[in-house]
Amino acid sequence: MSLAERISGCYRRVLIFLISILVLGFAAGAFIYNRVGGKEGLHYWTVERALNNIEKSIQDNRPDGISQDTIDSQFQQIRNAIDNRQIDLIILYNTLNIYQEKFQGPGLSVEKVKPSTPEVEEFLIRLQSAILTEDK
Repeated sequence: MSLAERISGCYRRVLIFLISILVLGFAAGAFIYNRVGGKEGLHYWTVERALNNIEKSIQDNRPDGISQDTIDSQFQQIRNAIDNRQIDLIILYNTLNIYQEKFQGPGLSVEKVKPSTPEVEEFLIRLQSAILTEDK
């Protein structure tokens, strides 16, 4: 067996291996996409991940004027509304985005600002306004 035949056999095996990995990766991605509910479910899944990060940030930088129970109950109401698809995603995305830009710094910035009590109260009111009710 010549060197050219051995190398071509090696490339063939590597190519088959890489294609197999790509197919398995695509299948796993399709499965996960289907499990979160397709395009609509992906929006809700994404906003829930962002909500979790914001909640952690607020708990870590909570002002003294806001109780932990208030924060926990407010975020639980938002999670319930997300689970029941009774939330305006545009308002929620905008509210979370405003908080991130104001208190977590833009982009990959490590600069963080601790919010004051009125700012957190205003944020919680905005979160509450994202929940859809029957009269909206």
